[in-house]
Amino acid sequence: MLPPTTAGLQTEASMVHQHIQELVNKRISTLEYLRKAHEGRVYWFNTLLFEKPDLARMPYFDTRRLARRATNYLLLGLSLPTVIDLSSNTPLEFLRSLNLLLTEYDSFQALHPETGGGSSALGRARIPNLNVFRRATPSAKARRSSSVNTETLYEDGSAGGSISGSLGGSSLSGSFSGVTGITPTTSVMNGLGGSASVISFGQSEADLPPGEEYVHLLTPTLPFDPDFFETFATLCDVLIDVYTRLLSLVPTPRECNAAVAEQFTKADSRVRKIIVQGVVKEFEDTSRNGVRTEVANVGKIVLGGLM
Repeated sequence: MLPPTTAGLQTEASMVHQHIQELVNKRISTLEYLRKAHEGRVYWFNTLLFEKPDLARMPYFDTRRLARRATNYLLLGLSLPTVIDLSSNTPLEFLRSLNLLLTEYDSFQALHPETGGGSSALGRARIPNLNVFRRATPSAKARRSSSVNTETLYEDGSAGGSISGSLGGSSLSGSFSGVTGITPTTSVMNGLGGSASVISFGQSEADLPPGEEYVHLLTPTLPFDPDFFETFATLCDVLIDVYTRLLSLVPTPRECNAAVAEQFTKADSRVRKIIVQGVVKEFEDTSRNGVRTEVANVGKIVLGGLM
């Protein structure tokens, strides 16, 4: 028979594990639903079908705001695969890195809001060789140095598959890691006995204001505003891969403890704040107004036949 302390710890670990499993599956379902709603593939909670022309008429989808939001989403999507790839040895390390990235992204959004009131860190056409959404080879895997000012990626030619390929999800490298404006330079040892091609972002010192530096958040210069709908759909896929990776790191209650639970709660609340809450509110407001209009139109038809 186990001592009371040991039994209590096992019960706590089991509860934490169950909580993480349930919330991760719920968040994955939510992200998939939001992606389908933006693609016009589902009726919003069985009320209205929003296609792209309908979304374009939403008051929240102002052209300038949408362009800034797409850029911010793209930067987050670019940065997430590095956390999945480089900081996933343990669930605690993974969640701490994810929390740091989301905190940096939150700060970046505050400094560069959708309304355009903040200072612009993303100028136009300063990277001559930028290749947006470049398709990476299936064997390519992104690597990034720890330097804040000089972003460096390593394409490991000996690696077997992309990040999402190992997760069974959509291709992260094919959608986001190609938005870098990078040109292969020299080959170095990758620490695993093989060589890796070093590729760098073509950043200039004017990309970010003085004192605005990030550890995990990548901020490459973009020559034009990305397409919002493609960017949002791919960001949902990347976030789904993040949650899937977390599930693979906690297969049993043994890996769960109070520290993991705390970090997971923080990370999930930030994802909910950054992505889920705002999008859901926008769709709810628009669908409510749309349903009210539809009911009024039906009422006119019915009353018109009776009068």
